[in-house]
Amino acid sequence: MLGVLLMSYGSIYTIEDVERFYTHILGGRKPPQHLLEELKERFVAVGGKSPLNEISKKQAQKLQSFLGENYKVYFAFKHIDPYIEDVVKIMEEDGINRAVAMILSPYYSNYNISDYFKRVKSSRIEFHYVYGYYNNPLLLEAFQKRIELVMKSNPAKPFFLFSAHSLPEKILPDPYPEQLKFVVDNLVKRLGIKDFAFAYQSAGKTNDKWLGPDILEVIEKLDNNNYHTIISCPIGFICDHLEVLYDIDIEAKNFAKSKGFDLLRINLFNDDDDFINVLKDEVKKVFESVVN
Repeated sequence: MLGVLLMSYGSIYTIEDVERFYTHILGGRKPPQHLLEELKERFVAVGGKSPLNEISKKQAQKLQSFLGENYKVYFAFKHIDPYIEDVVKIMEEDGINRAVAMILSPYYSNYNISDYFKRVKSSRIEFHYVYGYYNNPLLLEAFQKRIELVMKSNPAKPFFLFSAHSLPEKILPDPYPEQLKFVVDNLVKRLGIKDFAFAYQSAGKTNDKWLGPDILEVIEKLDNNNYHTIISCPIGFICDHLEVLYDIDIEAKNFAKSKGFDLLRINLFNDDDDFINVLKDEVKKVFESVVN
């Protein structure tokens, strides 16, 4: 039996989880009360929780059905249960001796992604890793399909705004920005898009300087005489969660409206079949390389 461990950041299950979730993110330090209240307000605005955990579970279940009975697929989170370290122990108890570990984000950064792999420790399991899959043709096709779907609705005077989660500038030099640039350049070439920009979003509230420009700064500088509709393409993400449902669908959309723009967002993958095929392809490639 071959194991597959899918990992993601995790999020809250209920509003009561906000304090323990963000305390874990901060390494055991409780966030300031005003920040906790702000976070709770954001979650309340999107329904009281994030769908990320449930989507991750569905992705694992569907990947299991796509891979078949010779594989066993597990999912785990970095900052909430089921924690990565605990799931690795379950894999050991299940008798898994060889496995692929991959983060659901397509991009690799030494700043935060490497920390996932440090948590995958086992003396019994031979782990192999997927270090990003941003250049997988199936992934690029899936993004293209979702952008084309919005384009078919003939939005008025469109401007395409690609975005991804910001990280502190201190990560540089790091492969993350170049991987994002590769995806954006590939998609605009495929689709013949001329009017576009890339921005970062969802920067942390720290004293560090974060990668920019910020998405709101880009919207601020747009000329509403030339463009009417902003097409939000958050290619840094693969599923719905707080940074999409609030930071784009509420905050960025309202800001765009105040500047005279409509904002439409492409659908993300969630547990759609074409995305699960991307994961399947990555898992198969790793195991085939090990065998050969």
